[in-house]
Amino acid sequence: MGVLFLTPNWSAPSEVWIARQIQALEGHVVAVGACDAPPAPGGGRIPALRLTNEPAPLWQRVARRAGLPVTPVPTTAAAVVRRAVADEAVSVILVHYLDFALRFEHVWREMDKPVFVHPHGYDTEWDYRRREPPHGRYFPAEYPAAVRRLSAHVTLIANSRCVRQRLLDIGVPAGRVVLQYYGIPSPPTCPVRARRSQDVHVLYLGRLVDCKGPDLVIQAFERACAAGLEGRLTLAGDGPLRGECERLVEQSPVAHRIRMIGAVDEAAANRLRREADLFTAHNRRGPVTRQEESFGVAVVEAMAAGLPVVTGRSGGVCETVVGGETGYLIEPGDVAAHAAALLRLGRDPELRRRMGTAGWRRARAMFDCERRWAELRRLLGVEAACAAP
Repeated sequence: MGVLFLTPNWSAPSEVWIARQIQALEGHVVAVGACDAPPAPGGGRIPALRLTNEPAPLWQRVARRAGLPVTPVPTTAAAVVRRAVADEAVSVILVHYLDFALRFEHVWREMDKPVFVHPHGYDTEWDYRRREPPHGRYFPAEYPAAVRRLSAHVTLIANSRCVRQRLLDIGVPAGRVVLQYYGIPSPPTCPVRARRSQDVHVLYLGRLVDCKGPDLVIQAFERACAAGLEGRLTLAGDGPLRGECERLVEQSPVAHRIRMIGAVDEAAANRLRREADLFTAHNRRGPVTRQEESFGVAVVEAMAAGLPVVTGRSGGVCETVVGGETGYLIEPGDVAAHAAALLRLGRDPELRRRMGTAGWRRARAMFDCERRWAELRRLLGVEAACAAP
């Protein structure tokens, strides 16, 4: 018995955590269904299902017109899911993203197998706005009511207390929500870093979106340099604010200290964290999208790598970063305070070491992969099911 794993996609750089979860459940996963449907991790051992609506194959249409008996071939995402759910090897279904799970709500109502839905963040922002003008609502007005109805048939896995509270705020019963933090890889010992106060490497790693504040990071770094910071800033990531960030860098008096390298894969991200001295973002409620960071994978990955973190006090980041202990949480929008925190850490390698070590310990204690994956397997009930004769 095992898991049917469904997600819009898992192979994008921003979805590396989903790929890790598939790997963590390998041996229990019967199939992975996705809209892009590339071979799942594990050397293609896990069957891939394509969840897009397509016309019936030509041979099937011709056979039907000729009156020949034809075994139907699923041609819609719902039909593919329905057939996959009927597989006797499937004991439980795990779906990523609330709005994606709603596409198959009628399937969940028809079946008697348990379904778990993993919201990610934007899908619990009830007033989420489009990034393009005129910045209208991303979700229809009835979306919260649809999520409440969905919760009657599925269990929702919140990735932070912040997300759990959003669900409770729209009337989802508390008994239908479980808290399950993401699992983040961390080394067995805290990485040792150079104790330098010059040429300090500041890293921003994440999508260039308004809730992460890359534009404010550039401004804060510029101020910190004006106040005496001897360092350089790397921005790794892509997104709708790329053009604005490039403009800010081009106009900056410290443009020679800032590099933008676009989206990176996991290996490059690991290398950047090893080379960095501190990690920064400027988390806030996005002025356009009205989105807040719900968990902040990049922040916890930085902590696991032994990097002190400077970012805004916003959303799920407040559950991971301990201000004054594992880094600094500044008030969102306070660029001067952000610059001061960068300068303080840049000049004090012992402070960076102390905060970085505290962050590594916290990441190991709260977000250790093995612990979180074991909890997920217990929640899904697959260990007992797969161990049964």
